[in-house]
Amino acid sequence: MSVKKQHRRGRQRRIDESGQISHKHRSALTQATEPQVGIFWLLGEKLVFDTCPLSQAEHYGDIRIHSRNHISVWEQLRSAKAVPPELEYEEPPRGRVMYDVKKGRFSILADRCILRRRKIVATIKKEMHLPRGTDTATDYHYRCFRCFRDSDNTD
Repeated sequence: MSVKKQHRRGRQRRIDESGQISHKHRSALTQATEPQVGIFWLLGEKLVFDTCPLSQAEHYGDIRIHSRNHISVWEQLRSAKAVPPELEYEEPPRGRVMYDVKKGRFSILADRCILRRRKIVATIKKEMHLPRGTDTATDYHYRCFRCFRDSDNTD
């Protein structure tokens, strides 16, 4: 069986003689387009993600989440010099994507600094392969220092 490469929308796929995506590459392709759950930060204009496919998500009651947390991932990113070493994990705006099994819906819980920027939310949805109708909401856990300070001033 010969396998040839096919380019489609900038992605390379391996096609067998019958014109089908080869079995070896089918699971990688599925995983690449499967909706993701995970955590993220907004550093300036750049999003930093740590995600996993929904099929590999951790069970947390009726919710499916990424098993890793902001604190430990940030330390790994810091060690790898992928984030500014002087920043603590809670300083930049951050959030999480989770899946509610009962509702059958994904939710983006994030700092309002992220949620009020439509292009950033659209990028999160695109990068994590989230469907239309994904919910968005703020959450007390995901507030940057600026938003935390601003909310204390309004109380």
